[in-house]
Amino acid sequence: MSARAVRTLPTDQLTATADHAAAAALRELPEALILVFDRELRFVLTAGQAVERLDDSHACREGQLISDVFPADVCGQIEPLLRSALEGETRSREIWTAGQRHCLMVDAGPLLLNVGEGGEEEANVAGGVAVVLDVTARRQADLLAARPQGGDFEEVFERAPVGTGLLDRDGRWLLVNRALCDITGYTADELIGKRFDGIIHPADAGNDLEQRRRLLAGEIPAFQIEKRYFDAAGETVSAILSMSLVRDRHGAPVHYIAQLQDISERKQLEEHLRHLADHDPLTGLRNRRLFEHDLKLQVARSQRYAEVAGLMVVDLDSFKRVNDSYGHKVGDDTLRAVARALTRRLRETDLVARLGGDEFALLLPHIDQEGLGVVTEGLARVIPACSIDVGDDVFHPRASIGFVLITEQTRSAEEALVEADRAMYAAKRAPAATPS
Repeated sequence: MSARAVRTLPTDQLTATADHAAAAALRELPEALILVFDRELRFVLTAGQAVERLDDSHACREGQLISDVFPADVCGQIEPLLRSALEGETRSREIWTAGQRHCLMVDAGPLLLNVGEGGEEEANVAGGVAVVLDVTARRQADLLAARPQGGDFEEVFERAPVGTGLLDRDGRWLLVNRALCDITGYTADELIGKRFDGIIHPADAGNDLEQRRRLLAGEIPAFQIEKRYFDAAGETVSAILSMSLVRDRHGAPVHYIAQLQDISERKQLEEHLRHLADHDPLTGLRNRRLFEHDLKLQVARSQRYAEVAGLMVVDLDSFKRVNDSYGHKVGDDTLRAVARALTRRLRETDLVARLGGDEFALLLPHIDQEGLGVVTEGLARVIPACSIDVGDDVFHPRASIGFVLITEQTRSAEEALVEADRAMYAAKRAPAATPS
């Protein structure tokens, strides 16, 4: 994605999204420093036990520039990775601190939120997520592995905290350490002699062919790339593969050193952040932003292909009175119950959203006027059938429903929503039907 295509999202939206995701997702990375940053390279969120080891516990506070926190020599190496993340790239790099005392693995990637305009969907980079790990022990293992006769190599190799293995030139495992077995779920006996590509996801099996060619040719000393692999249980796991090549004294290739760093937690964090940004936290339905995006795509399809769809707006009647009479907990229970009823009543292809307050919206592809009438009648029955406990009594909500067809004559998503809103308010003003 080019810089020109990027749109900046409100900082408070990114902050709220990060805060909601942190508690659940970041506990999985206790030894890492996790950074969520915005497009100005300012902290939105920091977490992980590594934060507690910083001299100044307030250094990574929200809004603080990353360049004001890290030492200049470290920041100068980290910043290009973070800026690449803002361009939509995922990169990793090992960084040595001053005096070669510590080696840090920095894994940075974009925080993508799906948005669109004019019927075209794109992924907008709202910020980035970086995971910083101390990999000093792993680098020391690298140095020992390169020695023909390393007296302490076996012990250090086995105790290395990062999954590490030696591969022959055909890509077959020669030696694996305990961490690699723990990460993959395979035993050493199951791995040794087998091809590394045998556990790699087919879509990623060849995504490093050019890097391997350059490594073998001596054009690069090592490379890192993101890969998915299947663990022993058959689950797909995301990892960063670091690959280097050991040569003999004459420069001939001897074996590869492959190291796997599990980044599944970061992937889950990104997915959770995207979900929170696109969904209503109370009901779990789409929020207004995502629904309006979906509606724009539908209008574009209708204009281009004459595809007909339906748009419905559902507004709960006298909802303020519910909150005033029974309290906000009953109000929240009512919204959740109605959300479940709407979802269960509709097809899997239909989209349901909470626009805000007590207002919901439904997008129903491939439906005609008669079909919309049938759905409206059905919702008019299932919504009052919801039962919300209010002490010794039970409350049954009611709603007003308005709908419009989206056709090739529909000029915009905004126009369609306005028309559906008008239809809903007309239904609200109409005399109540006599119960049958």
